[in-house]
Amino acid sequence: MNHIYGNHEISVRDEPTYSRNSTDNARSYKHEYIRSEKYEHISAHGIVVGDIDSPDSSAVVLGVGGTTTTSENSIAHNNTTLYVAAGDAVFALSFPSLNLKWCKKVDFATCFGVYWHQDKSCIITWGELSVGCYDENGSEIWSTSGPDIFTEGFEIDSGYIKLTDFNNEKHVVNLETGEISYANT
Repeated sequence: MNHIYGNHEISVRDEPTYSRNSTDNARSYKHEYIRSEKYEHISAHGIVVGDIDSPDSSAVVLGVGGTTTTSENSIAHNNTTLYVAAGDAVFALSFPSLNLKWCKKVDFATCFGVYWHQDKSCIITWGELSVGCYDENGSEIWSTSGPDIFTEGFEIDSGYIKLTDFNNEKHVVNLETGEISYANT
């Protein structure tokens, strides 16, 4: 999957056979980041800035927790930082060098997506068990969870996040406070 940010092309791909510190990987990356050395990674997402054959910079982020794959929701950007969801965490990488700024576990199981909220200058995370709001430095502003897993829908809409859980129950989260309410009509 390719994205254009300013004058930079970013390619993001799943690396399901990636092995840490190995010379036998299909592709090599300048940087390799993992949320925790205590666990074996379950997801690997490769990021390349520039030409795929001769990149300006590259990194692989290794997620632990629940398995994730790359999607349109896997990355967000705010001009100086690329935020990448992998496993149960978000990795903040300086842009375009892809040096690690911080990495934070944002869900007990899996982070499905990360979104840059321009008006609030924060990132919103959509996890299997929780939804969160974090500042540019990774500090939690709020985090909330519901009665079931948030697997069936996520939408940011004028001050609220609309969620649908596994039982098809609808919930609304206030973007200012993180307060969650039942929204079935």
